[in-house]
Amino acid sequence: MTIRPPTEKEIREVLPAGARGWESQTGEFDYWFDPERDIDGTVPKELRGTFLRNGPGVTEVYGTPLKHPIDGDGMIARVTFTDNGVHFKNKFVQTISHMKEKEAGKMIFPGQMGSRPPVEYDSEGKKKKQSTHYRDPSHTNVFYWGGKVISCHEYSLPHSLCPKTLETVGRDTLGGTLDIRTLSAHYRYDADKDLIVLVAFKPGIELLKTKPQIRLYEFDRSWKLHKKTKVSVPGLNYAHDFILTPNWYVLHMTPFVNTSKKATMDIVKGKTSPGESLAYSPECPSKMVLVGRTSKNEGKIIELDTEPCHIYHFGTAYENPTDKSIQFDACCLPPGFTMEWQYKSFLANVADFPGTMHHYTVTFGSGGKASLVRNQIAKVSRYSCEFPFVNQYRHCVREGVAKPRYFYMMAGREGVALPFANIVKYDYETNLKTEWDSKGVIGEPVFIPRLGEASAHQGNEDDGWLIAQHYVPGEHRTQFIILDAACIERGPVCVLKLRHHLPISFHGTFSHNILMDMSDTPATDSSRL
Repeated sequence: MTIRPPTEKEIREVLPAGARGWESQTGEFDYWFDPERDIDGTVPKELRGTFLRNGPGVTEVYGTPLKHPIDGDGMIARVTFTDNGVHFKNKFVQTISHMKEKEAGKMIFPGQMGSRPPVEYDSEGKKKKQSTHYRDPSHTNVFYWGGKVISCHEYSLPHSLCPKTLETVGRDTLGGTLDIRTLSAHYRYDADKDLIVLVAFKPGIELLKTKPQIRLYEFDRSWKLHKKTKVSVPGLNYAHDFILTPNWYVLHMTPFVNTSKKATMDIVKGKTSPGESLAYSPECPSKMVLVGRTSKNEGKIIELDTEPCHIYHFGTAYENPTDKSIQFDACCLPPGFTMEWQYKSFLANVADFPGTMHHYTVTFGSGGKASLVRNQIAKVSRYSCEFPFVNQYRHCVREGVAKPRYFYMMAGREGVALPFANIVKYDYETNLKTEWDSKGVIGEPVFIPRLGEASAHQGNEDDGWLIAQHYVPGEHRTQFIILDAACIERGPVCVLKLRHHLPISFHGTFSHNILMDMSDTPATDSSRL
């Protein structure tokens, strides 16, 4: 194996320090970064807009420890880059479960990762009935589109937030379009059509005799629905992320989600939970599923067998305009992977079963018959990784735009599974990788194009910056680092140091809009950058 697990010494001394990054933060803050005290380096002059990030704000609820961070309530962090300075604000998503527990001052709702409220007894010593409704964390991703800030968790409806205040408006069906009442965490952007494309799923349950449901939605900036594709493919029970090309949606049918009668009954009887049951089932297929997107292939579904793995996140994607072949990459988690909160370091047991980047190619032969080949990307094969990120304005490139060249990912040091300390950049054209070691725990690197939306067709693909949340174990403090995406190995051009700890989080996005109330700006020019 080319990636080793942590040594006993690292398990004793290194991982526990980084694991403190998951500790709860119940405080909500709202302040401007002080240029003298809080900022190292120089904020790029052209960097204007808003970085949004989502993740669990707590790993215990009113004294009750959670079994897994994924059961924690969502906390939005916002960093706004303005002409007057840089501003920070964080706020919990006010879901129904969060507000009811806040009012009660105790944990009420169980979590999908196995967290349970404490047992309570009535005056006669009888056990009180507990809620069977899972908590709604709304903590996986957050993005701005069409005047709304949308907070997502894949098993429930999204929540709409006020862009200026981050106050929760409430659950959002997006104009009644979300008919299966869920929305997954990730989107893709079609720059030529100026449409955001979203995915939702509902697993088929054998015990209930229900079929799996997938929805793919395409919205314009006024949230007008331009296209809605309904898909039901046996075995396609999960869709955290997907790939978008001019003619296809591409999803992975994971063999890690088993919805058989036995698997469902184990959850019903309390032997396990939905999240804990995520594990490789050899009897379940692993496939790439291509779903037609245009009028020419509408209703067409192609299923292609592939090596067993679990995929949460995809990277670059490209549909060749000449031969119509499709190339894309993904972080593949191997058989043996589970969602065990291993060493309380990362969300899964990646110390023993790390994810690595693989490249997929779909080709079409005579008669349109498709075939699929998967290859590990050798140059980064010794990096345990997750959360690959690309230039979002090049999610769906068409003829006349170069094939996507770069992806960025959070990773362990070369050859070491944990902790995730590095940001690694891979260049398909030169087959070179560069990296930066944070000396701490790094989060998902989000790419910010210098040219904004114009970067869909203009400039170098890596012309911009990376921003990432960075936990500093020795100080139990969080900061945001900004790297020049063209040369990440040089280290941060700027560090924004929070005055407190912010828990490790999941996903983030950047908008070139200033999403805050600009009436509350610094009083003097001393805060200018």
